[in-house]
Amino acid sequence: MKALVKTSPLPGVEMKEIAQPKPRAGEVLIKVRAAALCGTDLHIVDWSPWAHNAGIQLPCTIGHECCGEVVEVGADVTGVTLGDHVVAETHIPCGTCLQCQIGEQHICNNLRIFGVHTNGCFAEYALIPAVCARKIPKEIPFAVGSILEPLGTAFRTAQECAVGGTSVAVVGCGPIGLFAVAAASFMGASQIFALDVSSSRLDMAKKMGASTVIHSGQEDAVAIIKEQTGGFGVNSIIECSGNVAAIKQGFQFLRKGGRYGLIGLPSKKLELELGSEVVFKEAHVFGVHGRKMFSTWNAMENALASGRLNVLPVITHQLPLEQYEEGIKLAKSGEAGKVVFVFA
Repeated sequence: MKALVKTSPLPGVEMKEIAQPKPRAGEVLIKVRAAALCGTDLHIVDWSPWAHNAGIQLPCTIGHECCGEVVEVGADVTGVTLGDHVVAETHIPCGTCLQCQIGEQHICNNLRIFGVHTNGCFAEYALIPAVCARKIPKEIPFAVGSILEPLGTAFRTAQECAVGGTSVAVVGCGPIGLFAVAAASFMGASQIFALDVSSSRLDMAKKMGASTVIHSGQEDAVAIIKEQTGGFGVNSIIECSGNVAAIKQGFQFLRKGGRYGLIGLPSKKLELELGSEVVFKEAHVFGVHGRKMFSTWNAMENALASGRLNVLPVITHQLPLEQYEEGIKLAKSGEAGKVVFVFA
């Protein structure tokens, strides 16, 4: 089969012909129908410091956001059968540690990531641990199925921020930020501020439901948000940029008692005045590492089924896997939304 393989710790990735895998006990083989590019994939392609230290074994097939059709199951697999449409939940829990025992499998102490610590989905066929093969309704298009994993991260953060009837700022309007805007709109946020340095992404944020878009490189975000929130600041922030300056600035427009959900990963250390920015403000600051298994999926699928959560505008490019170089270039440009590889 054709697969996109990372072969060495040098920048780049190769299209290769490799053997089609066979499922072992507890595994599901899918025919990949759509697979989406993620920033994590770009880190692996470029072999960034994060990739170098992530425990990745080379060579490996990359890619972790996908949707496909079950074509074979290994022994002891229940819950999915041939012909089912499934999405990969990328967290592979051990099932035995404290976190797994108390319902926090998504932050398992021995967590492995599909497509990072295992072969991934930028291939014609992919093996998924059965515990991570999330069956979805066949009415959901394959391309939409391929983005449910990142959508779930944004959706869960909006849930944790309790955005209904309140003001929220989404910082960073890459794909996950755009999903966060859509989720906040679906959940009934009264004001949605979207911040980015890309005019095209801000235009997309407007389409996804943002009430006010702010170009962070050209406008005073603190002044605008304070003015439009009666001087108090927003009730919550969903931080998707990972930009240290943007993260710090967010505390200036978070109201007292507000909630600050962190998704983006900063590339360097962050210094905060914890007294004034967190303690005296009684700010609730929390990180979000993906979706809860599987309550987030249930809520997200219900939202999609309602027809009121529309994420299609975020998918700006659909390409065959053979055009992976163009897809990577688009994803790095900062002008694309979600780039999805589609398979016949």
